[in-house]
Amino acid sequence: TTSVATARPATSASTGLRRGAASGCDTSPAMTTSTLMPADRRSPATSSRLGSLVALGLLGVWVWVWAHIVSHAVYVSHDSMISYAHVWYISHHLIPLHMPVLGHGQAFAYPYGFVPWTTAALLRPFVGDRIVSIWFVVGAVGALAATYWSFPETRRGWWAAAVLANPALVAGVLIGQQPFLWASALALLAVGMWRRGWRAWATVVMGLAQATHPAIVLPLAAVLVAGVAVVDKEQRRTLVRHYAVSLVIAAPAVWLVVASPVVADTSVGTKIAAFFETLGSRAFMLGVPVLLALAAAYLHRLPRAWLRHAVGPLVFVVLVGTTWVLWKPLQLPWAYRALWREPNNGMVAFTRSPEFEAGAMYRVLRIADGKQGLYQLIRHGGRLDSEFFPESVNIRSWPSPAAYGAFLRSRGVRYVMVWGGFDLVYRTNEHATLRRMADRTDCTVAPVTVATVEVTRVYQLFRVRPCP
Repeated sequence: TTSVATARPATSASTGLRRGAASGCDTSPAMTTSTLMPADRRSPATSSRLGSLVALGLLGVWVWVWAHIVSHAVYVSHDSMISYAHVWYISHHLIPLHMPVLGHGQAFAYPYGFVPWTTAALLRPFVGDRIVSIWFVVGAVGALAATYWSFPETRRGWWAAAVLANPALVAGVLIGQQPFLWASALALLAVGMWRRGWRAWATVVMGLAQATHPAIVLPLAAVLVAGVAVVDKEQRRTLVRHYAVSLVIAAPAVWLVVASPVVADTSVGTKIAAFFETLGSRAFMLGVPVLLALAAAYLHRLPRAWLRHAVGPLVFVVLVGTTWVLWKPLQLPWAYRALWREPNNGMVAFTRSPEFEAGAMYRVLRIADGKQGLYQLIRHGGRLDSEFFPESVNIRSWPSPAAYGAFLRSRGVRYVMVWGGFDLVYRTNEHATLRRMADRTDCTVAPVTVATVEVTRVYQLFRVRPCP
């Protein structure tokens, strides 16, 4: 029996173990036999010294960016203020379901962001608003660490540089997409757990990832699972079964997304366009490390040595070029300036004036403030007719005063604030419609009456009253 066992050829798993040991990487059987990570991880792209130096330089740039973000108690970018607002509200309540200060009284406290917002809310009494700024950085660092841990192929050379140049990471940090960064970190962590054979933990963590950002991470995870299921026939049933359990974990969060006012307040076409526009750029977060892992495994099959060495720099240049192409469409120039932007406290001054009515429903039409005015208003006792999502604000032209009046009445709006520059940027007829309605005091034109309350150099305030 001993002689037969000694003569038996090595299995693919044992061969993978030896190759993994030779490369100095994790050598657990689950890591070496998975079709998503073939055993041979050595390639010119991962062993390049120049690539490693570029990666080290990029890491220094990221540390500089993160330091600037943490230096702001309130980091004002496109999507950052929703995290400050919800963390503030959650910190004053015990994991609330509703958030009546938003969405004309119908908003939920967790349209997404369960994990980062809950943990930040627990620490906010000790740190204040800055905990949200810190949590932006924690989410970004977590996504990078989870990538390198889950995909050892990406830890060196040009592959390491490519991970640091991921367009989704660049946009997510600068724009302030905290729930997406945390959900991505959890999803990447779940992938690493699965590859190591920690199936129960991977299932729970993937469920939390999808619950943290159902609208984006759930479909990305579904595509990833479907791809692996097609390739790996041996683990297909097990993978699908565990993924189904993760969906059960995420189900309550999915329900909150569907039931949120922003879904009902926007058209089907707007929701579809916003979904694909957002999904396309953020798919890089999971897609890049997966493709790098596959490329690292099969790079040795290229016929020419110079071609094998050129792939790494080429991939890096493509990712940097993609960020450059998306720079303006994603409005990253304005987001980048958030590293030095100071808060605009114009709304705070209004909340201290006699014209401010605490508890009233406000519709705020403001530009270039990253929605910080909305956060300041609710913190001082105001309520908003919309959520922080752009679709929820519903900025458009109105066919008639009657239609606009019906819209204001349906949301229970008591005041409309139009800030300077709004008409020039959005070019809608809403401000003109308000001025037109303010000239009439009867209810024959619209189901509400409008009166001008205050006109300043920076905003105009209108009072709205429903007709009997």
